[in-house]
Amino acid sequence: MKILVTGATGFVGAALMPRLIQRFGAESLTAFVLPEDKVPLSWAGQDVRIRWGDIADAGAVENAIQGYPHVIHMAGLISYWKRDLAQLMRVNRDGTRCVVEACLRHGVKRLVHVSSVGAIGFHKKGQVATEDTPFNWPSDIHYMTSKHEGQRIVEEAVRERGLPAVILNAASIMGPGDHNIATPHNQLYRMICRKRPLGSFSGGLAVVDVRDLADIILKALDQGRIGEKYLIVGANVSYPEMVQMISRSSGRKSYPFRIPPPLVAAAGGLLELVSAFTKKRPLLTFAYGRLSGWRAYYSNEKSRREFSHSYIPVERTVADGYAYFAETFGAGE
Repeated sequence: MKILVTGATGFVGAALMPRLIQRFGAESLTAFVLPEDKVPLSWAGQDVRIRWGDIADAGAVENAIQGYPHVIHMAGLISYWKRDLAQLMRVNRDGTRCVVEACLRHGVKRLVHVSSVGAIGFHKKGQVATEDTPFNWPSDIHYMTSKHEGQRIVEEAVRERGLPAVILNAASIMGPGDHNIATPHNQLYRMICRKRPLGSFSGGLAVVDVRDLADIILKALDQGRIGEKYLIVGANVSYPEMVQMISRSSGRKSYPFRIPPPLVAAAGGLLELVSAFTKKRPLLTFAYGRLSGWRAYYSNEKSRREFSHSYIPVERTVADGYAYFAETFGAGE
């Protein structure tokens, strides 16, 4: 099986590529990555063909996909900063369009489109959403809008043009192997390593272990129904519970009282205002402040059933993720 993988140098790619290499052989794989990206240690030195290019460059994407009957599309941008709106749309919407058009033009047998729970609707107060929950995220939370727009392109191509695609809507990804210290969960590990947290966001989120996501992507190459969406969710967890789990893993105590969402949103808005002058990415944004009080939970029933998958317990996900962080970046530094 010959497979082209976009986004292979990211967190998920670092977990997925070794699995693909073990099953299909490195010579069967091509990774389409940005010129400035570094190949993760997990698959560096393997005989994987690398095609350098921009996911929003239609010509580069088409040249890369030609001759590959299976495509895994993971390339994407995560940001809640208002200044990133244009780039979010360029990568998450326009990049997906480039992949879809190339797949249709070259008769790809299966596209595995790795999207986000943010492309699905949600309930603010913790009712569990399913794949059929209508999209209802506020339009000014641009990350969700961009992921929904990209997914809509895939769904329309399936419905109207016969694109053989399966859509995986991943929750917030955690677990070992994230080599980017700037990601939100690594920053949370870092904060708890340094001091005892005295507060937390008041809402909650859905999470998935990166190893679960990688395993289901692998399964989706020949399992799952064409045109279907699958929520890839290991657990739904409140932010205070998450802080406590990380604290236990680090051997520290925590006191995660719930910070009122309006206060978090105001702080995020202020930091974004400052960033307009400094041009530096703020640690918190107004959009994420709004999210802080919502409990956006999702069902994994469909993915468990149709992929015959058992998810890793979230406590193990957090503990393994912390252990990797401490070994890689140093605990307490």
